[in-house]
Amino acid sequence: MCFIAVFPLPYGFYTFLRLAVTAAGVIAAIDLRKEENFLWILFGGIALLFNPIFPAHFAREIWLIIDLIVTGCFAWLVFRIQS
Repeated sequence: MCFIAVFPLPYGFYTFLRLAVTAAGVIAAIDLRKEENFLWILFGGIALLFNPIFPAHFAREIWLIIDLIVTGCFAWLVFRIQS
């Protein structure tokens, strides 16, 4: 979803994106914490950054970079789980 967010889309998509990424970040952080993997901090930070209650406001160009980095983080997580 973060990869799709680099395109201009309706505001409702970005609101849903915040909810989905926050939930996925929290779940990933909890699972990684249980495994005693220090990368839980990264996914906790992602959850905080995308939280819909206290949204972070950045320029579109900054969000583009953030979305691509977060896409890479979750892609790594999926690859790690499948291995």
